[in-house]
Amino acid sequence: MRSIINKLSVFMMMVFVAVIAISCEKDEDIPPDTGLDYGDGIFIINEGAFNSGSGSVTWYNREGAGRIDNLYQKQNSLVPLGNTAQSMNVINGVGFIVVNNANLVRKVSLKSMQQMDQLENVNLPRFLIGTDNNFAWLTTWDNKVIVFDSENLAIIKKITTGTGPEKLLEVGEEVWVLNQGGYSIDSTVTIIGKQSMEVKQTLMVYPKPTGIQVDKNGLVWIICSGHGWNGWPDPTDSRGHLVCVDPSDYSVVKDLEFPATDQHPEKLEINSTGDILYYIYPGGIYKQETNAQDLQLTKVVNRSGVFYGLDYHHSSDVIIACDAGDFMQNGWVFRYDQTGALIDSLEAGVGPTDVCIPK
Repeated sequence: MRSIINKLSVFMMMVFVAVIAISCEKDEDIPPDTGLDYGDGIFIINEGAFNSGSGSVTWYNREGAGRIDNLYQKQNSLVPLGNTAQSMNVINGVGFIVVNNANLVRKVSLKSMQQMDQLENVNLPRFLIGTDNNFAWLTTWDNKVIVFDSENLAIIKKITTGTGPEKLLEVGEEVWVLNQGGYSIDSTVTIIGKQSMEVKQTLMVYPKPTGIQVDKNGLVWIICSGHGWNGWPDPTDSRGHLVCVDPSDYSVVKDLEFPATDQHPEKLEINSTGDILYYIYPGGIYKQETNAQDLQLTKVVNRSGVFYGLDYHHSSDVIIACDAGDFMQNGWVFRYDQTGALIDSLEAGVGPTDVCIPK
């Protein structure tokens, strides 16, 4: 009798697990094994709760439908993406996902989201770009830029920068690296020769440079947040600045100062024609025309609080903003047209921070 009861209990447990599994699948419009080319869609990089190991990738098709959560994990035998996913970029049709606290970069197929290789033992990696010589340039919080071959991941050189390098950008024959400060504050930009891989110049700007773009005239724009953090006012806070630099001689063409010491601009994107900049500022998303002589503070998107991430999709001229919420439950990604009209809102994972649209 006990044997029958035990068998019945096991059977009921199996049914219960199956029901739970089926109910969980209903949250997603498309299962991950449909043979889709994921490279045709939208990848949302979610940090996850800090130190939880729950970084993830949320996928949507280009129309903002067919959501798949935890895409990387599902396509890689349930192996977690890693602790604190930071950013994603594409080099020569291949995806690179930077996982900060796990000290690694995952090289993945865009079509399948299956891992092809990984770069390990890089100290707190942050952001990555590819240059036209097939090299990848990666910022790390041990104050280095690591240059590696995007094909075989062989490290070519480690270049010393300022403190806490973050965003970086290819500017002609140079790579400009923003030194945000890591756990402290930095106010510099390290300029590196692309071919020599040597530091050519260290440009002094303002505290916490967080975004960099090149306009249609080839001028470099850098946004600096200033001392302090939004929502945490302190007597040591300083004003943010939007600085325009001529890369031919590193001279400052414009220096636009923000009005308040306790409100800090963050991130920087530019439209497809290279004449309008977008940035995050308390109250929403703002824009700046590159030919304007003064700071315009023109609000495009009205929102209480501060967005966590900002991207711009040049093929469709769409502004993309990440709202991380409380880092305990799912956040959201919002898409807007150039006028600030909401196109749609996409539910993400925990702590959405970056959006990658390969095509």
